Amino acid sequence: MPMQQRKKHSKKGGRGHTLWASVTARLNVVFHNTILLVNIIFVILLLLSYLSAVTNPQDLWILSFFGLAYPFILLANILFALYWALKRRLLFLLSLIAVLTGYNHLSNTFQARFSQKQPDNPRNTFTFLSYNVRLFNLYRWIDDETVKQQVYDFLLGEDPDVLCIQEYFYNSEDPWNRSRDFRRLHDRYHHIAYSSSNNRDFNFGIATFSRYPIVNEGVIEFVNSSNISIYTDIAINNDTIRVFNNHLQSVQFTQENINFLDSLGKHGNRRNIEGIIDIGSRLRTAFIRRSRQVEIITGHIRESPYPVIVTGDFNDTPVSYTYRVLRKQGLDDAFVRSGSGIGNTYVAKIPLFRIDYILHSRELKSFYFKSPGIELSDHYPLKCEFSFRNDGLR
Repeated sequence: MPMQQRKKHSKKGGRGHTLWASVTARLNVVFHNTILLVNIIFVILLLLSYLSAVTNPQDLWILSFFGLAYPFILLANILFALYWALKRRLLFLLSLIAVLTGYNHLSNTFQARFSQKQPDNPRNTFTFLSYNVRLFNLYRWIDDETVKQQVYDFLLGEDPDVLCIQEYFYNSEDPWNRSRDFRRLHDRYHHIAYSSSNNRDFNFGIATFSRYPIVNEGVIEFVNSSNISIYTDIAINNDTIRVFNNHLQSVQFTQENINFLDSLGKHGNRRNIEGIIDIGSRLRTAFIRRSRQVEIITGHIRESPYPVIVTGDFNDTPVSYTYRVLRKQGLDDAFVRSGSGIGNTYVAKIPLFRIDYILHSRELKSFYFKSPGIELSDHYPLKCEFSFRNDGLR
């Protein structure tokens, strides 16, 4: 090839390379700015989720949705921090600082614990279990007719000193009432209250069973709600505690709502929008009602003459107004004090939601908190041990 032609060819190749490098550089800038913008959006969403815990849904209910989405928003921010760290960019501090700003929420959601403290006096402890049994599978959500027997087998096998059941169901005509397992549980001291009944046979409510004597009891009813709470005073050796067994406002999803969530995105745009609006409306109503219910419950907690255990299905996450208001009553969280892991209690494809709790006064110590992974309901049970500080409250 003549020298002149070679120079001409080289010049064209140089221009093409320069053009490609310019396009690549522009695309990198656009990608970088897009990632940064999305990162900033998720930082803002994380801060809004923190605000949800200090804002009454009756005043600004929209923030509660961000609190509900906290686990996903948190995960996104952790991924952004890792991305920038791998790029060796100080931008990793953006998400890291946002995550650490809400450290309390993080520790309420996740616990890394590799060892357990022992009770000071193992003889002065009692075991505690709380479980939303989903009406003992009354409507066959689980296609297994032995679920009720399995639930009883679990409860009787655990044999806790104090047992709290939410979504308790009793049918006066059920032959099960004459079974040995039914009697073994109900022969204990028990406090059962029903929030609704159907033809005087089907009774839906909440129940607290105790190996120790029950010396007082009461019912906390909520206006315009089928949910209910009860309190039970239990004499344990020389001490007395008050147990609040709660089932706070349910979202009341219909089967149609559940089917929609399972097949989200498979419908037309109009149906998707209608389904999302319906679910959002139900969540909004539940957020507001729970905020009213928790205010009623905290009034009872403040009036208690004894140390308290506040347990049950709160239907709210640790990043919520409900949880924060209860913890502000000077209560410890048994999961935070003696649990480990994510602590999820709701049975779902994505195991990130903790909506069941065992909270307690600081006169009590909790040990060995666990959430057995049995799937006989849409909730996992909670269990732990308690001891009295200073070996008694006398």
